[in-house]
Amino acid sequence: MTRVGQSNKPLYGKRILVCGKGGSGKSTVVALMATILQRKAYEVMVLDGDASNPEGLIRLLFGLGVEGEPKPLIEFFGGIDVVTCPVDDPSPLTRINDSAPVPEHRIDLFREIAAEYYLQKGSTTLLQAGKIETYGQGCDGPLEKVVRDFMVEGDAVNVIDMKAGIEHFGRTIPDRMDVILGVLDYTLESVSIAKRIAEFCQEAGIQDFWLILNKIGSEEVESLLMDKLGNLQGKVIGSISYDQELIKVGLSGNALGGCKALEEVAHIVERLEQVVSFQ
Repeated sequence: MTRVGQSNKPLYGKRILVCGKGGSGKSTVVALMATILQRKAYEVMVLDGDASNPEGLIRLLFGLGVEGEPKPLIEFFGGIDVVTCPVDDPSPLTRINDSAPVPEHRIDLFREIAAEYYLQKGSTTLLQAGKIETYGQGCDGPLEKVVRDFMVEGDAVNVIDMKAGIEHFGRTIPDRMDVILGVLDYTLESVSIAKRIAEFCQEAGIQDFWLILNKIGSEEVESLLMDKLGNLQGKVIGSISYDQELIKVGLSGNALGGCKALEEVAHIVERLEQVVSFQ
């Protein structure tokens, strides 16, 4: 892929973790962000870090089902029996037969990783850490270590779709992220999780933590949600409407196309560029 003026862009090289309550729309937000970032001439690496969702990003970005998924990255590192859980073994991820940890010796994506491990669309590359494939497979901690430590050379914006909830904070996955984006829908559960994430980010010293309101059906709903957020209101960098086009896409299995939400995410990305550039 060709890099187009990446070095003068505020988000170049950033690792952005997108998290939140299950069903809040994290994967959709990631796909919309990837589309906008590509429009803005960023090189984008999307990492599917959700071990449970069987389709999600591959459908939203490529209009494909599970049969089109790329080979899981955990196999590049030796598989689920070789990669350790970050709680039991906090040591960093390493390549097979290489003692240098990946965060110190980043992956040269297109020279080291075989094409079967990724899909490309324009300047966007999709990879996946791995999925729960079999009954009794065990802890997904090794998959989360791949999410935490899979770091590539170059200026690509890394947008990472995380699984639902806050378990990854207990495994210190955000330690190697530059930006944490929490996605909220119109529920008290979303607000509670956002407040807990804010507490964890403060404990970890993570400054770039921001919130996106999603599936907002009216100004009244947005106002109620903002009120519930209290002192976190200043962390909200934008909201996305309850878009019927996204519902149709979800049912049709097609890739994302033009929709109102896409333009709203364009404003969110612009806002993110502003707040990150001043850190």
